Amino acid sequence: MQKKLSWRVVFSAVLILLVGLSAQAWTAQTIQPIVYTIKVSAPETHYAEVEVIVPAEGSEIIEMMMPVWSPGFYRVQDYASKVEDLSASTPDGSTLQVDRPKNNRWRIQTSGTPIVVLSYRLFCNSVSVTTNWIGDDLAVLNGPATFITLVEQIRRPHEVRIELPEVWEQVMTSLNSAPDGLPNHFRADDYDILVDSPIVAGNLIVNEFEVDGSKHYMVDAGDIGQWDSQRAAQDLEKIVQENRRFWGFLPYDKYVFLNVFRRGGGGLEHKNSTLLTASSARSSTPSLSWLMFVSHEYFHAFNVKRLRPVELGPFDYENPPRTSGLWISEGLTTYYGDLLVIRSGLCSPQDFLSRLSSNIERLQNTPGRLVQTLEQSSLDVWTSGMSGIGGDNATTVSYYVKGAVVGFLLDAKIQSLTGGMKSLDDVMRLAYQRYSGERGFTQVQFNETAEEVAGVDLKEWFRIAVSSSEELDYAEALDWFGLRFAESDVKEQAGTWKLEILEEATESQKNRLQQWLGSDGNK
Repeated sequence: MQKKLSWRVVFSAVLILLVGLSAQAWTAQTIQPIVYTIKVSAPETHYAEVEVIVPAEGSEIIEMMMPVWSPGFYRVQDYASKVEDLSASTPDGSTLQVDRPKNNRWRIQTSGTPIVVLSYRLFCNSVSVTTNWIGDDLAVLNGPATFITLVEQIRRPHEVRIELPEVWEQVMTSLNSAPDGLPNHFRADDYDILVDSPIVAGNLIVNEFEVDGSKHYMVDAGDIGQWDSQRAAQDLEKIVQENRRFWGFLPYDKYVFLNVFRRGGGGLEHKNSTLLTASSARSSTPSLSWLMFVSHEYFHAFNVKRLRPVELGPFDYENPPRTSGLWISEGLTTYYGDLLVIRSGLCSPQDFLSRLSSNIERLQNTPGRLVQTLEQSSLDVWTSGMSGIGGDNATTVSYYVKGAVVGFLLDAKIQSLTGGMKSLDDVMRLAYQRYSGERGFTQVQFNETAEEVAGVDLKEWFRIAVSSSEELDYAEALDWFGLRFAESDVKEQAGTWKLEILEEATESQKNRLQQWLGSDGNK
């Protein structure tokens, strides 16, 4: 049986064949890319047609794989269930045998062909930050849920061509353009980069700004309504500028905010982009909660995508990792995501303290805080909740919430120990300098970095805050910044978890508070 292939597939296969006609021609210096063509011809059906040029490189059998999880979203997902009508053939259309040894794997008998053409359809009917959606006016494609790749150890380039309906205008992604410069043709140096770069296509609103020579794109798509895209971009520019001041640099040349209004709500970090989803825009201007939400995802470009626990890379897309460090990667990101919004001048001290108070209140009203440690909350993420959220309050604690509160207390602790000369900011920067990139850090290394900055042994402090389920002590932090918990309006209650500034705060406390928040309010 022979299968009719598109001219693009045949042309790509011929180009690869010309590079080397024998198995001996394939060397480490001439690693050929896997090339995907994704065609959206009838978006109302929710389907994409995918054709893949796969170099067989002399192998009699090749095995293809689809991930079972997405980095940053700690939950196993069955992406392979959306793959339909998968088949394989030679470039001239001769059918090849395909077996399925596992749910997310396909084994192909090559019959000696140096190029295998893989074809499949993707059913894209789910709007989320890890799944795929295709509708009348919009496509959202997430890498792990889209791209089937070779099971191999080498670092191989991957290319993607997107064919859109005629009435759709553009594609936005953090992927680099392919060397040929053709529209909607992208290239990733390896599979990690490919699946870490979500793709949004349709009729998009794009606002561009530049910070420190790096280009940023604010992309709005879907049910935008009266949403003020330009205002949102201006606010995000301030947040990026504050991150530049915080870290001292920007670690990328291009960053893309992909903001999709369609269904649900969520956000997921990527190395050079973030994907945000929400229901239709309810207001014309960004809310404070939205800004802090996006600020959280953007801070991840530094914390977790580059500065990461050693277990979180390189990724095994079939075997989810376990780490005790998500309180650092997510909890401290929550803390700084909020803190850098006020330092950007986008909210008042009262706004920030209200947000921090909410996290403290959530923690103190969670019985599971006295059962599960912060370390265990991270280690148990795959079994005790949906990616760190939604666990049983009676037995679990969120590393987002407690991690943010511990970040606040650790920040105050370091400032107090050093007389305000050092802070958690210095810990993050030093950790980045030492452990970002390929290395990664262990829990012990992060703790030791904090001890070095503080100048004292913090082992007992970390034992209580991170490795035990004992109650946290807020007294030192409140005294340092001149804060208190407000009294309750209800006589039967001793107090609340609402932070407020002491009326009788000393000048020293006021100065510490202002230095911490970095703002007198809205700039």
